[in-house]
Amino acid sequence: MKQQRISFDNYNGAMVPVNIETLPEILQKGHRFFLEAKSFYHQEPEIKETIDIYLEQLNEFLSNHEKLIQNNHSVSFIKTFLDMHSTIKSKNELKNFIYALQKAVSNKEITKNDPYAQHINQLQHKLIKQHNEMILREQVKIIINRKWRSELRNIVNRNPTEGLSGIEYMVSKENKNIPITDIKRNTLFTSFDQQPIISTTPTFRLPGAIGELLGDLEKFELAITIEGDQGGGKTRFTYQLADAFAEIGNKVAIFTLEIGGKSDLITRMKNEYLSPKNRNRISRADQLPDGYNTITSAVGTFDVIIIDSWNKTGLPSQDFDRLRKEHPDTIFIVIFQRTTQKTIRGGTAPLYDAGINIEVIKVDDTFRNNYAVTTKNRYGITGIKYNISTKEIIGAEETRELEEQPQTAMV
Repeated sequence: MKQQRISFDNYNGAMVPVNIETLPEILQKGHRFFLEAKSFYHQEPEIKETIDIYLEQLNEFLSNHEKLIQNNHSVSFIKTFLDMHSTIKSKNELKNFIYALQKAVSNKEITKNDPYAQHINQLQHKLIKQHNEMILREQVKIIINRKWRSELRNIVNRNPTEGLSGIEYMVSKENKNIPITDIKRNTLFTSFDQQPIISTTPTFRLPGAIGELLGDLEKFELAITIEGDQGGGKTRFTYQLADAFAEIGNKVAIFTLEIGGKSDLITRMKNEYLSPKNRNRISRADQLPDGYNTITSAVGTFDVIIIDSWNKTGLPSQDFDRLRKEHPDTIFIVIFQRTTQKTIRGGTAPLYDAGINIEVIKVDDTFRNNYAVTTKNRYGITGIKYNISTKEIIGAEETRELEEQPQTAMV
């Protein structure tokens, strides 16, 4: 199989079969720079130019070294999974493996027709379950039961992987050789005088005031719920979110189930809230012909999926968490309608499953004072108010004025 050309958009999936340690030092440095700076690729011209040069050099090198590419992606993942047996892995290492696997599936490098698709689904399910259970633990020892290990080894032996290790992990040097005895003793509790594990989870921030509202986000299993008063501006706010995500290079799909595609309101929303330069990254649909499957079929094409609103999908609220778990590399933003008792229809489970809950408050009929506020945010500060009309943080100017005033000392 010929090595596909590696680009910014397909980087994670295309790099899965490449053993980073066998690359020239300059390309290894380029790889590390890419991971650290990719969030600014669409914002900083100098970073974009540097990454583009690195990708050009990388593709030139790989075109002359096709042995670095694994002929069978599923076998490569199975081999890497087998290498985990009886080793200590951090929560971030499991997350990175899941990231890469999801990307390979999204890029159709592993399909349902793959002869080992069942094994891939099984190991993916087990690792996602293990990752989600690591609430108070940062590391875990991986043990694959003997029968399944033997079965997986037979697959690898039938499809030898010539010198390829598969997935690369980002681990701090201090934690590479921790004795197993210490891991067992400190699995649950960690002393406060112990050196903390350095997090390498990639984060990003949306531009402007929306970035200040939401904080530094992690893409993995990121889901946002939006609820609030009728006429408060929930739909308008989601269009502003769509524009912000597109601004940093994401492809966004909006299911406008509350408003038909022929409505003049759609045109007005586009003109008012979507920047012309970002519109080619944002698409819409006003139907779900196959229900849940329609949403999942959009996963491979779009990075962010917005649903307005969930109640129009006809799906149970449990499917919200199902989407998040089955497609952890896709960001879901969903509006939930309220009952007359001001609780979301279909049950409150999505509020617990999502990483961010946003409430839209209708102050008056002018719309000028309506705002969005985070009532739950795993990534930032709750309680920050964002004016939907002015697209500014409420109270930001007053805060700046207070900070500029001289401090009074009480003696």
